[in-house]
Amino acid sequence: MKKLEWILPLLLLSSMSTAAERFRNLNTYIGGGAGITKDHVLSQYYNETVTSGKLFAGMAYNTYSGIEASYAYLGSFANDQVKEDALAFNLAAFVPLAENIRMIVKGGIYYYKLDVSSVVTYDSDITYGIGLKYNLDYRSALRGEWERYKNLGGSDVDMLSLSYSYRFGRH
Repeated sequence: MKKLEWILPLLLLSSMSTAAERFRNLNTYIGGGAGITKDHVLSQYYNETVTSGKLFAGMAYNTYSGIEASYAYLGSFANDQVKEDALAFNLAAFVPLAENIRMIVKGGIYYYKLDVSSVVTYDSDITYGIGLKYNLDYRSALRGEWERYKNLGGSDVDMLSLSYSYRFGRH
């Protein structure tokens, strides 16, 4: 029985190093950024564009396509009476324009949380966006993006952001 107590942890450790090596070979990335957001219905009543931010992580299948998950804080509107958050899952295409520049085209589904004067609503709809990615080097990139969150509480919400991303994996 004492031998089994040592064998199981050793097997787990050896499998963890194999999993870590496989993860290192994947073309994964993380990033975050800040921007501005406009809610099309609320902007009719309140002339405001608010500060927003996002965090994202993705995996590129190849040079041209991948999947991406993101969390976006879309901001507080109407004197902080309306707060909007979104969790999105997108398919992404990366179209080469020049050696270090790629156009990003993405679309998918998002789940949102809408808080209006402490009355919280959850729902989902589609999201899509377009942008440019400039590779600073193999690992680092800057991204400028426009994204639309359709029908968030009955309104389309646009986010314009500037982000930094860091890529893992091997050359």
